[in-house]
Amino acid sequence: MDQSKRKHAVVFAILLCLIGLLTAVSVGEYMIIINKDAQMQAEAADGSEEVTKEEKEDSGLIEQLAGKVKTEKKEENGQKEEKTDPSQDGVTAHGALHLEGTQIVDEHGRPTRLRGMSSHGMMWYPQYTNYSAIKTTADYGANVFRIAMYSEEPYTGYNVNKEINTGVMYAAIENVKAADLYAIVDWHVLEDANPLNHMEEAKGFFEEISAHYGNDPGILYEICNEPNGDTTWDDIYEYAGQVIPIIRSHAPDALIIVGTTDYSYGFNTSLYSKPLEFDNVMYAFHYYAGLHNDDYENIITDALAGGLPVFVSEWGMDTDKTEEALAEGRKFADFLRKNQISFAAWSLSNKQECFSAIRSDCNKLCGWTKEDLTPVGEILFDALAEE
Repeated sequence: MDQSKRKHAVVFAILLCLIGLLTAVSVGEYMIIINKDAQMQAEAADGSEEVTKEEKEDSGLIEQLAGKVKTEKKEENGQKEEKTDPSQDGVTAHGALHLEGTQIVDEHGRPTRLRGMSSHGMMWYPQYTNYSAIKTTADYGANVFRIAMYSEEPYTGYNVNKEINTGVMYAAIENVKAADLYAIVDWHVLEDANPLNHMEEAKGFFEEISAHYGNDPGILYEICNEPNGDTTWDDIYEYAGQVIPIIRSHAPDALIIVGTTDYSYGFNTSLYSKPLEFDNVMYAFHYYAGLHNDDYENIITDALAGGLPVFVSEWGMDTDKTEEALAEGRKFADFLRKNQISFAAWSLSNKQECFSAIRSDCNKLCGWTKEDLTPVGEILFDALAEE
């Protein structure tokens, strides 16, 4: 066994030990709630010994389970902890959402635009889904938060640690709900390329989550993040045809976002000729300034004109590719605002990469100021405001 595999085996062994210690991970009896005081813990950790980026990623879930969560017995009557903070633009204000044509409309018949951040992978950066972190994005103007659960990732993806990752997903959803934001439950297809590769696991995952939340007006579902490689629209169509009915059996009217080909950049003729035959379904479009060209205006406007509802469930800036990416990102944010297109921006974490909103040397887990944000993060956070 080489050094890398040995390290991952040790990490996995520690996880198994934690499972035995934290019996509350069983969601049937307990609900995991990420510690609302995570900020204080982060500040107390200042000055601790630095670790490598790889070690941070491997230890993210362990750190959460060992020191950044608390478990709370659910009340017999089903009531949750009272920490809801209603906003003027969240679930309390808008209620259940639905589509009228290509426009999201709230339960009062008002056009509604969702704006928010996406987490990074929940197996690596669950600490950024604590209640105060979510509330901070709301303070900047967000009314939605996307929770990315990678469907396949070595050692820590959902399909490797289903029980733990389901608990982590519940924890994040509860914190989003407590902050009065809409939650997007994202089945984050990426390394597995074709959503058909883990069809049964996806069906089980969405059966679990949708059965638990039922008709909760604050829950949206994204069933396949970024199909890629040789995946065709026919593959996605087949997959959606089996997964969506499972969600619909528990949440008949929930908004559902479906990924498209070519990392959700592919609005091709196959999609136009064979759209999904379900109500309240939107199609994901992902854009990264510096990586993609500026065809997004034509792609999105053509899709809307063709009757295809579009949700930009990921966007950001690849500043490693070009220095102009920041200017292009601002232009894209303006386009989304002008055309009232809903979005979730990638990503709320301090990972040492160009897409992160938080500076890699910032240990704060909430309450970020401009000085805590990367240049990319400044643009993403500015985009959260409606005006």
